[in-house]
Amino acid sequence: MAQQTDDNRLEPITVLGNYAHDRYCGVRMPPPESVTDERERRTMYHQRPVFVYDARELEPTPTVSTYGFTLLKHETRCTDMMDQEMVKSVLYGEYARLVQVVTGCSKVKVTQHQYRNGYGGLPNDHPRAARATPNGSEGIYGGIHADVTPYSEPGWGPLVEERHFQVFNVWQSSNPSRPIQTMPLSLCAIDSVDPRDMIYADSWNQTKHRRKLVSYRLAFNEAQRWYYYPDMQPDELLIFKQYDSMEASPNRRCVYHGAIDLPDTSDDAPLRETIEVRLLALYGKEFNKTERVRRFQAQVPSKLPNGSDSEWVVRYP
Repeated sequence: MAQQTDDNRLEPITVLGNYAHDRYCGVRMPPPESVTDERERRTMYHQRPVFVYDARELEPTPTVSTYGFTLLKHETRCTDMMDQEMVKSVLYGEYARLVQVVTGCSKVKVTQHQYRNGYGGLPNDHPRAARATPNGSEGIYGGIHADVTPYSEPGWGPLVEERHFQVFNVWQSSNPSRPIQTMPLSLCAIDSVDPRDMIYADSWNQTKHRRKLVSYRLAFNEAQRWYYYPDMQPDELLIFKQYDSMEASPNRRCVYHGAIDLPDTSDDAPLRETIEVRLLALYGKEFNKTERVRRFQAQVPSKLPNGSDSEWVVRYP
Protein backbone atom coordinates (compact mmCIF):
# COMPACT_ATOMS: atom_id res chain seq x y z
CA MET A 1 0.00 0.00 0.00
CA ALA A 2 1.74 3.15 -1.19
CA GLN A 3 0.22 6.07 0.65
CA GLN A 4 1.87 9.42 0.14
CA THR A 5 3.21 11.56 2.97
CA ASP A 6 4.53 15.09 3.16
CA ASP A 7 7.83 13.87 4.63
CA ASN A 8 9.36 10.55 3.60
CA ARG A 9 11.32 10.46 6.85
CA LEU A 10 8.15 9.83 8.86
CA GLU A 11 7.56 6.25 9.98
CA PRO A 12 3.88 5.27 10.08
CA ILE A 13 2.01 2.82 12.23
CA THR A 14 -0.55 0.53 10.59
CA VAL A 15 -4.08 0.42 11.94
CA LEU A 16 -7.42 -0.81 10.66
CA GLY A 17 -9.76 1.88 9.34
CA ASN A 18 -13.51 1.26 9.25
CA TYR A 19 -14.56 2.46 5.78
CA ALA A 20 -17.92 2.62 4.04
CA HIS A 21 -18.35 0.32 1.07
CA ASP A 22 -17.61 2.11 -2.19
CA ARG A 23 -20.94 0.98 -3.65
CA TYR A 24 -22.37 4.02 -1.86
CA CYS A 25 -20.21 6.48 -3.79
CA GLY A 26 -22.51 8.67 -5.86
CA VAL A 27 -25.69 7.67 -4.00
CA ARG A 28 -27.12 8.34 -0.54
CA MET A 29 -26.04 5.75 2.02
CA PRO A 30 -29.03 4.55 4.06
CA PRO A 31 -28.96 4.18 7.86
CA PRO A 32 -28.23 0.56 8.86
CA GLU A 33 -31.57 0.35 10.71
CA SER A 34 -33.46 0.75 7.44
CA VAL A 35 -31.49 -1.87 5.45
CA THR A 36 -33.55 -5.06 5.34
CA ASP A 37 -31.17 -7.10 3.17
CA GLU A 38 -28.94 -8.91 5.66
CA ARG A 39 -25.98 -9.25 3.25
CA GLU A 40 -26.04 -5.54 2.42
CA ARG A 41 -26.24 -4.60 6.09
CA ARG A 42 -23.27 -6.85 6.96
CA THR A 43 -21.12 -5.32 4.23
CA MET A 44 -22.00 -1.64 4.60
CA TYR A 45 -18.62 -1.11 6.28
CA HIS A 46 -15.33 -2.94 5.96
CA GLN A 47 -11.89 -2.60 7.50
CA ARG A 48 -8.78 -1.71 5.56
CA PRO A 49 -5.15 -1.34 6.72
CA VAL A 50 -4.17 2.33 6.89
CA PHE A 51 -0.88 4.11 7.47
CA VAL A 52 -1.16 6.72 10.23
CA TYR A 53 1.65 9.24 10.86
CA ASP A 54 2.73 11.09 13.98
CA ALA A 55 1.55 14.67 13.43
CA ARG A 56 4.01 15.92 16.03
CA GLU A 57 6.82 15.15 13.56
CA LEU A 58 5.40 17.26 10.74
CA GLU A 59 7.32 20.35 9.68
CA PRO A 60 5.87 22.90 9.45
CA THR A 61 3.29 22.27 12.17
CA PRO A 62 -0.22 21.55 10.80
CA THR A 63 -2.66 24.46 10.74
CA VAL A 64 -6.37 24.60 9.99
CA SER A 65 -5.62 26.18 6.61
CA THR A 66 -3.01 23.59 5.53
CA TYR A 67 -4.24 20.31 7.01
CA GLY A 68 -7.63 21.30 8.43
CA PHE A 69 -6.48 20.77 12.02
CA THR A 70 -4.02 22.04 14.60
CA LEU A 71 -2.87 21.17 18.13
CA LEU A 72 -2.67 23.77 20.91
CA LYS A 73 -1.57 23.82 24.53
CA HIS A 74 -4.13 25.38 26.85
CA GLU A 75 -4.46 25.51 30.63
CA THR A 76 -8.19 25.59 31.29
CA ARG A 77 -9.91 27.16 34.29
CA CYS A 78 -12.64 24.51 33.98
CA THR A 79 -11.83 22.23 36.92
CA ASP A 80 -14.61 19.71 36.25
CA MET A 81 -15.53 18.93 32.65
CA MET A 82 -18.42 16.75 33.84
CA ASP A 83 -20.07 19.78 35.47
CA GLN A 84 -22.45 21.05 32.78
CA GLU A 85 -22.74 24.56 34.21
CA MET A 86 -18.96 24.93 34.41
CA VAL A 87 -18.51 23.58 30.87
CA LYS A 88 -20.95 26.15 29.52
CA SER A 89 -19.84 29.10 31.63
CA VAL A 90 -16.07 28.54 31.51
CA LEU A 91 -14.99 26.06 28.82
CA TYR A 92 -17.26 27.43 26.09
CA GLY A 93 -15.78 30.90 26.48
CA GLU A 94 -12.19 29.63 26.50
CA TYR A 95 -12.71 27.59 23.36
CA ALA A 96 -14.45 30.48 21.61
CA ARG A 97 -11.48 32.75 22.27
CA LEU A 98 -9.04 30.10 20.99
CA VAL A 99 -11.00 29.62 17.76
CA GLN A 100 -11.14 33.38 17.24
CA VAL A 101 -7.34 33.62 17.63
CA VAL A 102 -6.70 30.66 15.30
CA THR A 103 -9.07 31.83 12.55
CA GLY A 104 -9.17 35.62 12.84
CA CYS A 105 -12.97 35.51 12.64
CA SER A 106 -15.02 38.38 14.02
CA LYS A 107 -17.33 36.37 16.29
CA VAL A 108 -17.73 32.83 17.68
CA LYS A 109 -20.86 31.02 18.85
CA VAL A 110 -20.90 27.67 20.64
CA THR A 111 -23.63 25.19 19.70
CA GLN A 112 -23.17 22.02 21.80
CA HIS A 113 -20.78 19.48 23.30
CA GLN A 114 -20.57 15.74 23.74
CA TYR A 115 -18.44 13.09 25.42
CA ARG A 116 -16.66 9.84 24.48
CA ASN A 117 -15.66 7.32 27.11
CA GLY A 118 -15.74 3.71 25.86
CA TYR A 119 -16.40 1.07 23.25
CA GLY A 120 -19.70 0.31 21.54
CA GLY A 121 -21.11 -3.17 20.91
CA LEU A 122 -20.33 -4.42 24.44
CA PRO A 123 -22.75 -5.39 27.23
CA ASN A 124 -23.65 -2.43 29.41
CA ASP A 125 -21.91 -3.95 32.41
CA HIS A 126 -18.65 -4.59 30.54
CA PRO A 127 -15.82 -2.57 32.15
CA ARG A 128 -14.75 -1.10 28.78
CA ALA A 129 -18.22 -0.32 27.42
CA ALA A 130 -19.30 3.27 26.79
CA ARG A 131 -21.03 4.75 29.82
CA ALA A 132 -23.85 7.23 30.28
CA THR A 133 -22.68 10.83 29.92
CA PRO A 134 -23.80 13.90 31.94
CA ASN A 135 -25.61 15.53 29.01
CA GLY A 136 -27.01 12.37 27.41
CA SER A 137 -24.63 12.37 24.45
CA GLU A 138 -23.42 9.04 23.10
CA GLY A 139 -20.15 7.98 24.72
CA ILE A 140 -19.03 5.51 22.04
CA TYR A 141 -15.70 6.01 20.26
CA GLY A 142 -16.52 6.93 16.66
CA GLY A 143 -15.37 5.43 13.35
CA ILE A 144 -14.32 7.33 10.22
CA HIS A 145 -16.73 10.18 9.50
CA ALA A 146 -17.22 13.93 9.19
CA ASP A 147 -20.23 15.53 10.81
CA VAL A 148 -21.44 18.50 8.82
CA THR A 149 -22.84 18.60 5.27
CA PRO A 150 -24.77 21.34 3.41
CA TYR A 151 -27.97 19.83 4.79
CA SER A 152 -26.92 21.09 8.23
CA GLU A 153 -27.13 24.75 7.25
CA PRO A 154 -30.90 25.37 7.69
CA GLY A 155 -30.66 24.19 11.30
CA TRP A 156 -28.37 27.07 12.26
CA GLY A 157 -30.63 29.76 10.84
CA PRO A 158 -30.29 32.99 12.88
CA LEU A 159 -27.14 31.75 14.63
CA VAL A 160 -24.98 32.50 11.59
CA GLU A 161 -26.57 35.94 11.02
CA GLU A 162 -26.40 35.65 7.22
CA ARG A 163 -22.61 35.61 7.44
CA HIS A 164 -19.87 33.50 5.95
CA PHE A 165 -19.16 30.93 8.65
CA GLN A 166 -17.03 27.92 9.49
CA VAL A 167 -17.76 25.09 11.90
CA PHE A 168 -15.00 23.78 14.20
CA ASN A 169 -14.72 21.01 16.74
CA VAL A 170 -12.46 21.45 19.76
CA TRP A 171 -11.43 18.09 21.25
CA GLN A 172 -9.48 17.21 24.37
CA SER A 173 -9.23 14.91 27.38
CA SER A 174 -11.98 15.46 29.93
CA ASN A 175 -9.87 13.75 32.59
CA PRO A 176 -7.27 16.20 33.97
CA SER A 177 -5.11 13.45 35.48
CA ARG A 178 -4.26 11.26 32.50
CA PRO A 179 -3.02 11.51 28.89
CA ILE A 180 -4.90 9.88 26.02
CA GLN A 181 -3.54 6.37 25.47
CA THR A 182 -6.56 4.41 24.25
CA MET A 183 -8.29 5.03 20.90
CA PRO A 184 -6.77 8.46 20.09
CA LEU A 185 -8.32 10.57 17.36
CA SER A 186 -6.88 10.31 13.85
CA LEU A 187 -7.45 13.02 11.25
CA CYS A 188 -7.21 12.97 7.46
CA ALA A 189 -5.47 15.89 5.73
CA ILE A 190 -8.09 17.83 3.78
CA ASP A 191 -6.11 17.96 0.54
CA SER A 192 -5.65 14.16 0.46
CA VAL A 193 -9.37 13.34 0.16
CA ASP A 194 -10.76 12.79 -3.34
CA PRO A 195 -14.30 14.28 -3.44
CA ARG A 196 -15.43 11.17 -5.35
CA ASP A 197 -14.71 9.09 -2.23
CA MET A 198 -16.95 11.21 -0.01
CA ILE A 199 -20.16 9.38 0.88
CA TYR A 200 -23.29 11.17 2.09
CA ALA A 201 -25.06 9.08 4.72
CA ASP A 202 -28.50 9.33 6.27
CA SER A 203 -27.79 9.08 10.00
CA TRP A 204 -28.87 10.03 13.50
CA ASN A 205 -27.24 12.67 15.66
CA GLN A 206 -25.46 11.48 18.80
CA THR A 207 -26.98 13.76 21.38
CA LYS A 208 -29.76 13.20 23.93
CA HIS A 209 -32.58 14.27 21.62
CA ARG A 210 -32.33 12.16 18.46
CA ARG A 211 -32.91 13.81 15.12
CA LYS A 212 -32.22 12.94 11.51
CA LEU A 213 -29.25 14.42 9.68
CA VAL A 214 -26.94 13.78 6.74
CA SER A 215 -23.28 13.26 7.57
CA TYR A 216 -20.22 11.99 5.72
CA ARG A 217 -18.69 8.54 5.47
CA LEU A 218 -15.59 7.74 3.43
CA ALA A 219 -14.59 5.14 0.84
CA PHE A 220 -11.03 3.85 1.08
CA ASN A 221 -8.34 5.40 -1.11
CA GLU A 222 -4.66 4.75 -0.43
CA ALA A 223 -3.82 8.37 -1.29
CA GLN A 224 -5.53 9.54 1.92
CA ARG A 225 -3.03 10.80 4.52
CA TRP A 226 -3.90 10.12 8.15
CA TYR A 227 -2.28 11.63 11.26
CA TYR A 228 -2.60 11.45 15.04
CA TYR A 229 -1.01 13.01 18.11
CA PRO A 230 0.45 10.33 20.43
CA ASP A 231 -0.07 10.69 24.18
CA MET A 232 -2.11 13.88 24.07
CA GLN A 233 -1.80 15.52 27.48
CA PRO A 234 -4.71 17.00 29.47
CA ASP A 235 -3.46 20.52 28.61
CA GLU A 236 -3.43 19.82 24.84
CA LEU A 237 -6.42 20.19 22.55
CA LEU A 238 -7.23 19.68 18.88
CA ILE A 239 -9.08 22.20 16.74
CA PHE A 240 -10.34 20.83 13.43
CA LYS A 241 -12.63 22.12 10.69
CA GLN A 242 -16.04 20.59 10.06
CA TYR A 243 -17.58 23.00 7.53
CA ASP A 244 -16.96 26.18 5.56
CA SER A 245 -19.90 27.93 3.96
CA MET A 246 -17.74 29.64 1.30
CA GLU A 247 -15.49 26.71 0.33
CA ALA A 248 -16.24 25.48 -3.20
CA SER A 249 -14.44 22.12 -2.86
CA PRO A 250 -16.38 19.62 -0.70
CA ASN A 251 -13.21 17.88 0.50
CA ARG A 252 -11.79 21.14 1.89
CA ARG A 253 -14.93 21.93 3.88
CA CYS A 254 -14.39 19.20 6.47
CA VAL A 255 -11.84 16.99 8.18
CA TYR A 256 -12.55 13.29 8.26
CA HIS A 257 -11.69 11.82 11.65
CA GLY A 258 -12.10 8.68 13.71
CA ALA A 259 -10.74 6.83 16.73
CA ILE A 260 -7.91 4.37 16.04
CA ASP A 261 -6.95 1.21 17.91
CA LEU A 262 -3.19 1.48 18.37
CA PRO A 263 -1.41 -1.88 17.97
CA ASP A 264 0.69 -1.48 21.12
CA THR A 265 -2.11 -0.42 23.50
CA SER A 266 -2.30 -2.75 26.48
CA ASP A 267 -5.62 -4.36 27.37
CA ASP A 268 -5.65 -2.65 30.75
CA ALA A 269 -4.78 0.85 29.49
CA PRO A 270 -7.17 3.48 30.90
CA LEU A 271 -10.16 4.24 28.71
CA ARG A 272 -10.01 7.50 26.79
CA GLU A 273 -12.31 10.15 28.27
CA THR A 274 -12.80 13.16 26.01
CA ILE A 275 -15.04 16.14 25.45
CA GLU A 276 -15.66 17.78 22.07
CA VAL A 277 -17.30 21.15 21.62
CA ARG A 278 -18.73 22.50 18.35
CA LEU A 279 -18.38 26.19 17.50
CA LEU A 280 -19.41 28.53 14.68
CA ALA A 281 -16.79 31.02 13.51
CA LEU A 282 -18.49 34.03 11.88
CA TYR A 283 -17.00 36.36 9.25
CA GLY A 284 -18.43 39.02 6.93
CA LYS A 285 -21.95 39.11 5.50
CA GLU A 286 -22.74 36.54 2.83
CA PHE A 287 -24.72 37.66 -0.20
CA ASN A 288 -26.87 35.34 -2.34
CA LYS A 289 -26.86 32.76 0.45
CA THR A 290 -30.00 30.95 -0.71
CA GLU A 291 -28.54 30.34 -4.18
CA ARG A 292 -25.23 29.17 -2.71
CA VAL A 293 -26.84 26.72 -0.23
CA ARG A 294 -29.03 25.27 -2.97
CA ARG A 295 -25.91 24.80 -5.11
CA PHE A 296 -24.08 23.03 -2.30
CA GLN A 297 -27.07 20.83 -1.54
CA ALA A 298 -27.38 19.91 -5.22
CA GLN A 299 -23.97 18.23 -4.84
CA VAL A 300 -25.55 15.78 -2.37
CA PRO A 301 -27.01 12.69 -4.07
CA SER A 302 -30.70 12.27 -3.36
CA LYS A 303 -31.10 8.69 -4.62
CA LEU A 304 -30.71 5.67 -2.38
CA PRO A 305 -29.01 2.55 -3.83
CA ASN A 306 -32.41 1.10 -4.80
CA GLY A 307 -33.18 4.17 -6.94
CA SER A 308 -35.75 5.70 -4.61
CA ASP A 309 -35.42 9.21 -3.19
CA SER A 310 -34.24 9.70 0.35
CA GLU A 311 -36.82 11.51 2.45
CA TRP A 312 -34.45 11.88 5.39
CA VAL A 313 -34.20 15.68 5.33
CA VAL A 314 -35.80 18.62 3.61
CA ARG A 315 -33.77 20.79 1.24
CA TYR A 316 -33.15 24.46 1.81
CA PRO A 317 -36.33 26.42 0.95
